[in-house]
Amino acid sequence: MTALILLAYALIRIAELPTIAPEITFAGLIVRFEINTRLIMLSLAASLAAAGADWLLRSHPSFDQADNTAEHWILPGLASFGLGAILSRVPEGLGLWLGLPISTALLTAVLVAEFIVFDPDDPRYESVTLILRTLAYLLLAGSLFAVNGSGLRAIFAVPLTFTTAGLVSWRLMRLEALSGGTAFRFAMIIGLMAAELTWAIHYWPIPPLQIALMNGLAVYLSYHLIGLIRRGELQRGQVIELSIVGLLGVTAIVLVG
Repeated sequence: MTALILLAYALIRIAELPTIAPEITFAGLIVRFEINTRLIMLSLAASLAAAGADWLLRSHPSFDQADNTAEHWILPGLASFGLGAILSRVPEGLGLWLGLPISTALLTAVLVAEFIVFDPDDPRYESVTLILRTLAYLLLAGSLFAVNGSGLRAIFAVPLTFTTAGLVSWRLMRLEALSGGTAFRFAMIIGLMAAELTWAIHYWPIPPLQIALMNGLAVYLSYHLIGLIRRGELQRGQVIELSIVGLLGVTAIVLVG
């Protein structure tokens, strides 16, 4: 399945499909978006990853026909779309040849991790959950980098940021066995905060990598702050700790630029 996803990445450079550029008039504004080979292939790759995750989980020994696997589609689909978007913009050469095995390893790791955490009684559950959380933040930053690096207008970048941050936050909360409705409400709050940040700095002269890292840091801090509030553990020490992490994160992001 990972090989098929990589094949879709390769077809972006080989295949040439007709480009469609519809225009929509909304509130006096002309909104134009382009449906091209890259978008089609990346969408197919993400769909393949989500369908493949579902197929893998249905082979799990603990799978029951009543089980819903939808939450396990998010990170594989995001990984497939985000990594493909980045690779499609890497020029041919050493960078591409390094990026392909790294992408393969990340895709495989996400799929294997989702397979393991499907069963909360698996003895590897706690350690793999920690790995999956780390991968989720990496994939979030990579996907937001792809969004901001593609030169999209704010009218597209903001909703994409909201959707991506919200879905990743929802998946992280579901890993904590939080109910779907509660996780959804908190995830929408985090997604909205990330979207507001994107809207505020979208037209600033800031490199796409810094914007992605700022958004990733905002999601990380918001997620942990909401977790502390939800568990009733928010105290002065935790606030200071999160503030220090935020300050160090912002400093590191500025130095990256």
